[in-house]
Amino acid sequence: MRRMRACPAIWFVLLLGCGAQLEENAPTDARAADARTQIDAPAAADASPDVRLCAGGDARATDPSTGSCFVYFSAPTSYPDAEAACAAFGAKLAVIKSAQTNAVVRSLVGQTDAFVGADDRDVEGTYRWLGDVNDPVSAGYTNWRSGEPNNGGSSSGNEDCMIIEGDEDGTWDDRPCTLQASGSGVYAYVCQF
Repeated sequence: MRRMRACPAIWFVLLLGCGAQLEENAPTDARAADARTQIDAPAAADASPDVRLCAGGDARATDPSTGSCFVYFSAPTSYPDAEAACAAFGAKLAVIKSAQTNAVVRSLVGQTDAFVGADDRDVEGTYRWLGDVNDPVSAGYTNWRSGEPNNGGSSSGNEDCMIIEGDEDGTWDDRPCTLQASGSGVYAYVCQF
């Protein structure tokens, strides 16, 4: 029996007939090339899509005890506007549940006063973190300045929102949530994510 030698042109026809492509004849269409690259590319084992760079604002810091990022915004605003700005930033007003977290936030605000995420707008005298009835400020760490919260003492009216006082070494005080005739009620603010 005589053995047949296949000519290179026949192999080429056979390969094309099976749907195979030679690399030199690979498609120039970018989508096809991208699809091939995606199939061939190994999945990144360390890729964390939920990791977010601690960035933005006028100052920022990561709390080593919680891993949370705190971002300081110096532009004075009302508490409701600060809540909305934090939400638009993909964050919330800062929640301070330890002396270490308080120190991190204090380091950001310098000598200014800044809103953080506690208020007693729903129940006078009962401060809660982010308005959550299940998360009262009094249940854990607190850093109220002596005599605070006092709802404005005897003359200033309702003080339903919490600030951290940069000029008082990071103690907390209750202040008005919105602009008052006295000029109070607008402060810098600290977001957390």
